[in-house]
Amino acid sequence: MDEGSAGFFELSRHADSAVEIAYFGLIESFIGRGLGGLMLTRAVEEAWGFGASRVWLHTCTLDSPNALPVYKTRGFREFKAERFEVELDGQRVVSERALPG
Repeated sequence: MDEGSAGFFELSRHADSAVEIAYFGLIESFIGRGLGGLMLTRAVEEAWGFGASRVWLHTCTLDSPNALPVYKTRGFREFKAERFEVELDGQRVVSERALPG
């Protein structure tokens, strides 16, 4: 059985009272256990607890393929999508980023 943290999230308050889920992730050994949705629910509850005017986050095709469906089941919707290229370890990678809001 694994011990320690299953993952993490970091909230960032903005001047317009919006709260961004700036970082969100699960430790690899905890992926697929249904913990991501529970942790996201907790992150959203804490964000609204700050008195947020809105709660938002970023995701991209480099994230887990489960990320966007989990965000959508928790009430997030796509606000904007972008396509961009990055270089990772000397390789060009094309990614699409959704901005759920």
